Amino acid sequence: MKLTFFGGADEVGASSTLLKIDGYRILVDAGIRMGTGQDSPLPGFSEFHKTGIPDAVLLTHAHTDHTGGLPELHKMLPMDVKIHCTPPTKEITKVLLEDSAVRGNGGRQASESLQYTQDDVDAVLNRMELVSWLKPVQIGEGVTATWIPAGHILGAAMIHIQGKRESIVITGDVSATAQLTVPGVEVPTWCKYPDVLVMESTYGNRSHEVSRKQEAERLAEDVAKVVAEGDKVLIPAFAVGRSQEVILVLKQAMERGEIPEIPVYVDGMVRDVNAIYAKFPDELQRPLRRKWEKDEDLFYSDAIKAVPRGTKPESVLAEAPCCIVASSGMLIGGRSSCYAKHLVSDLNNLIAITGHQAVGTPGRALWDWVEKNRPSDWMWQLKDQEPVDVKCQVKKYSLSAHADKGELIDLVRKVRPRKLFLVHGNTGARKGLKESIEKEFPDVNVILPENGEVHRIKNRRGIAEGRQWSNDRILSEVFAFVRKMELKGPFRVRELAEIWFGTEAITEVVVRFFEWCLSLESRFFEPDRSGKLFSPRQSI
Repeated sequence: MKLTFFGGADEVGASSTLLKIDGYRILVDAGIRMGTGQDSPLPGFSEFHKTGIPDAVLLTHAHTDHTGGLPELHKMLPMDVKIHCTPPTKEITKVLLEDSAVRGNGGRQASESLQYTQDDVDAVLNRMELVSWLKPVQIGEGVTATWIPAGHILGAAMIHIQGKRESIVITGDVSATAQLTVPGVEVPTWCKYPDVLVMESTYGNRSHEVSRKQEAERLAEDVAKVVAEGDKVLIPAFAVGRSQEVILVLKQAMERGEIPEIPVYVDGMVRDVNAIYAKFPDELQRPLRRKWEKDEDLFYSDAIKAVPRGTKPESVLAEAPCCIVASSGMLIGGRSSCYAKHLVSDLNNLIAITGHQAVGTPGRALWDWVEKNRPSDWMWQLKDQEPVDVKCQVKKYSLSAHADKGELIDLVRKVRPRKLFLVHGNTGARKGLKESIEKEFPDVNVILPENGEVHRIKNRRGIAEGRQWSNDRILSEVFAFVRKMELKGPFRVRELAEIWFGTEAITEVVVRFFEWCLSLESRFFEPDRSGKLFSPRQSI
């Protein structure tokens, strides 16, 4: 098995990993980098001349940092290469790519250096093959892929890829906590003990400080307070996932009487994505499914309304005090930035930030200014607009759809891979998570890959060859092999067990057996202070 990290390894963005297994090349995700100041928005597709063109493309979910490069990728692929994804992922990807496509009247691109047309988007969609949850799909002879609900957004999946002798799980973005829209991830028992786990690490060095419920209550209360005082709130939110959560936070708070009914206007791409969520009620949380069964609207009500297309922001803002939920979530463009330029001059208005703000985006610049205690000599630059003086309130609410440090460690506990690659995180998050996992699971080999790196994962045949010897004889043979091959260590228990039994024979019971052997016989391998890592003794 060989992994090539084209993007998203040491960053949040441009997720794309090429897997070679049993002679087949499988590309998982094809995202882009968001924001400005990037050398290139695309992953390293230019390296295909070295690696070979993918035989298949698999998508974990529809967010642009995992799918935005598909139009460019399409131009490089033979016509028979398919893109496999869940039905919601196809529907949402269609909306996102069409929004960014260059049209005759001028389009808005997620990245200025990317240029593609509606025809390119159509070609991508025509390549897509739909998959069902938890049902293996044959990718090649002896190679299957299975999509497991990941809980991040509608249609998001972890992908389990099984070869003839090896297996790998790629998480994509994963949420352990149930949201208002979709349940959290559940790991099937058959998903355990893969050779490799490639796992996101966005929140790898921190825990969600407060619960989603607490943050949702704070958001609803703050919105209601600002509107009650005669002012306006803008919630710039990601069109996919976060917007639906925010709308339901406000809707449910009004239904329960926790806040009074207030006008909420939904604008931008959010409207299209809301419609897609409503098309897949079986994949939503039970309360939403019950509403669908009663023919109730999932997101709208007498108080919450979609802004008709073509309506100018000034018309909405001319109405009574209200809250506006609009994309884009980072204020890169879209309807949210159109509203923002009108609201920021009033110190009583509120901009409520509910999601990650990438470096180089207006949203990130705004929040950095807040964290610097709002210096007065700063002007905010929105795309294609004159700089503005920000006077309004700006607050942040943690409604993350990513698993935090503890939840990611628990995911490793449930999967227990032989090798673990931590991706989709900044340096601090990945290093912090690596240290925590190595402390908790010393038998798991944790690797921090970099973009462009190639990693080969080899299986050991094992030197036992069916021999059943006593624990000291086993350790003597393993010790002699380590010396002969000039392997210095230190070794995890699992690695020593693999030398004797072979990779394919490794189970939790086998690892525990080897731990028992090492505890009974200390002549050959010396434990470190933790008692989890073992080095061959210099002399016996």
